[in-house]
Amino acid sequence: MSSKCGEVSNGKRICAEGARYVEKVLQGPSKTAIMACEGGCIKGEIARVAANILAYQLERNASVRICLGDAVTGDSGFVELVKKAPETIVIEGCFLHCGTEIMKTRLPDFKPTIIEAIRLYSYDRDKYFEIFDMPRAEIDQYAQKVAEHIQQTKFQGKKADTCCLAPSCCG
Repeated sequence: MSSKCGEVSNGKRICAEGARYVEKVLQGPSKTAIMACEGGCIKGEIARVAANILAYQLERNASVRICLGDAVTGDSGFVELVKKAPETIVIEGCFLHCGTEIMKTRLPDFKPTIIEAIRLYSYDRDKYFEIFDMPRAEIDQYAQKVAEHIQQTKFQGKKADTCCLAPSCCG
């Protein structure tokens, strides 16, 4: 096993594992790209977990999970997955839409479908901010709810009763 996980040469930053993943995905049909804001607070954690549930469990055959860091700063191919995707869904933790804005630094014309996860669940905002303040089971419960909402509204073509960010989500 190599201790070298990536390489920087000629100004290119490549994650070897990520590049292998991208290569495998590109061999098949185009998939919906799933990104998350990856924020450091509880809202970002729920968005991140929801993206993982959606891409790796609920819609594994129809979607691909994008590494936001690599898509913005690396050369492993994640930005190509976004460019080739029929749609990119960004699960944002809150109204700041940081994941989307970060991606626009690399792709200025980036126009994803934005899902504000916080609109789909509620919790005691006075009690929780840090990720480890909220029990993992509660994080997973909220993330599952967000992922299932996106699956129903974006993958199964059903309109949900509660829209997370009209008109880009459910419209």
